[in-house]
Amino acid sequence: MEFVIFRCSKDPETFIVTDEAHADKLSADICPTPGGRLERIGRFAEMGEQRLAFNEAIARSAIRSRGYYLFGAKTFSTAEWPAAMPG
Repeated sequence: MEFVIFRCSKDPETFIVTDEAHADKLSADICPTPGGRLERIGRFAEMGEQRLAFNEAIARSAIRSRGYYLFGAKTFSTAEWPAAMPG
């Protein structure tokens, strides 16, 4: 399977995984915060155990049953530098 990945514009840590057959049927209504849009990230072939962001078996099952798989990927970015680094 080749996955098509979207991100919710108002929820940048929320992603939707689908396939090409379902990609045009998706709506931003599945995003947690209303009023946003889906940003297409790209298309990716299955990678097996190398993939870190989501479980491909769960994604395939969700796509078969409802047309998409929604998941959150937390980032560790901070808005400011720490006041002091541990010594």
